[in-house]
Amino acid sequence: MMTFLQLRWLGRTRVRAYSIILALVSAISMIWMFQRAMGPDGSDFQAFWSAGRLVLSGAAAGAYDPAVIAGVQAKAGLRDVFAFVNPPPLLLAVWPLGLLEYPAAWPAWVAATYCVWLLVTRRLAPELTWPIAAFPGALVAAWHAQTGFFTSIFQALAAVWLREWPFCAGLSIGVLIVKPQLALLFPVALLAARLWRVIAGAAVSVAGLLLLSWVLLGTETMLAYPKSWAVSDYLLRTGSDTFFLRQSTLYAMVRVAAGHGTALAVQAAATLAMAALVWRSWARPGAYEGKLALLFAATPLATPYLFSYDLPFLIIPLCWLVRAHRSAALGNWERPVLLALYLSPLVARAMALPAGLNPMPLVLLVLVGLIWWRLEQPDAQTAA
Repeated sequence: MMTFLQLRWLGRTRVRAYSIILALVSAISMIWMFQRAMGPDGSDFQAFWSAGRLVLSGAAAGAYDPAVIAGVQAKAGLRDVFAFVNPPPLLLAVWPLGLLEYPAAWPAWVAATYCVWLLVTRRLAPELTWPIAAFPGALVAAWHAQTGFFTSIFQALAAVWLREWPFCAGLSIGVLIVKPQLALLFPVALLAARLWRVIAGAAVSVAGLLLLSWVLLGTETMLAYPKSWAVSDYLLRTGSDTFFLRQSTLYAMVRVAAGHGTALAVQAAATLAMAALVWRSWARPGAYEGKLALLFAATPLATPYLFSYDLPFLIIPLCWLVRAHRSAALGNWERPVLLALYLSPLVARAMALPAGLNPMPLVLLVLVGLIWWRLEQPDAQTAA
């Protein structure tokens, strides 16, 4: 029984087979989620689709006007309104969605972003292609048809290019301006490691995307974007427990249990702690792969605002642990712990509402702890 629970029987062949089964089941579940998204309540995706329609009609600034974007969504038979609150550079990516009708745009967006994400991410661990493809964090992102895959593509590209193409890695990091909270720890890491070419690439990317948005979308759109902050502020001030339970941050978890003030204090401490860990790791010699694993694992703990559908990038630190964790840190329980971490984005998402607690921040603390422990080992200086 103990041997069974320790998963000693779970070898490479079975991992691949179970991953294929999980991927097939996940694909089938997308039929149900598509049907829900096509109902009158719609889905988060309608914000991006309607914004694309407005860009194509020459009214890009309307994407930041709740009344205007509500009109576009109402014409598609969607009852609930989902506001577009991302910076203007994201409009440059979603405008092609406006060429399609809503029922065609939803699967096109999910399939396209998922495939690119998989192709890029598997380059970090080709032998783990099937576990990457079936990652439960990717399934949650696909269900919501949000920006999780899109942003994770550029996080993975930064990891792929960092060693040999540092300027290009910086260009990828700069794209995260569309969701800045995902890039919160990158400046800490890059400054600690003095990676000036990466920093230059990120600066060029951010400036270039803002300039291109201004030229293509107009001054009115750039000035309209700050108006959308009121929507985000309203949600953060008045959001229900359900709203915060869908997030994967310490702030959200503590706010549900103890209120805004306590949550803010806990989040501030966590942000400083994660920044300190990342700085210490990146300031000393060692392979980039482990440092990137720590950075990505720490990112959700460093920001107060991040949803479960934003987490496909967590497969990067998990793959690193699978490849590099050849030690006695977890003893005979290494495989069960890694499996639990792998399944955690979906399990945490599923239990959050019934339990009134989203345990994902606690899982992330474990993940960060394991990565940090591994990086502290003597052979970590050369480990990939």
